[in-house]
Amino acid sequence: MKDTPEAFEHLDHPLLRRRVRDPGSLREGELMAVVREPLGSVGGVARYACTAYVRDAAGLEFTAAPGTLEGL
Repeated sequence: MKDTPEAFEHLDHPLLRRRVRDPGSLREGELMAVVREPLGSVGGVARYACTAYVRDAAGLEFTAAPGTLEGL
């Protein structure tokens, strides 16, 4: 039996619903969500990844590291 959560957890972020830039890709858009996603467990310890979902001007979403986003 798994002891890691199956569901995604939405996190608050100071730039949520604001225009941002991902400095890694130089893409810009509106920060739509930041999600904590379960990756599984290693040695009985649950592992997670935090992912930012950004929607660009064309309406396409891309992901980025939430800690690196810059407000515009």
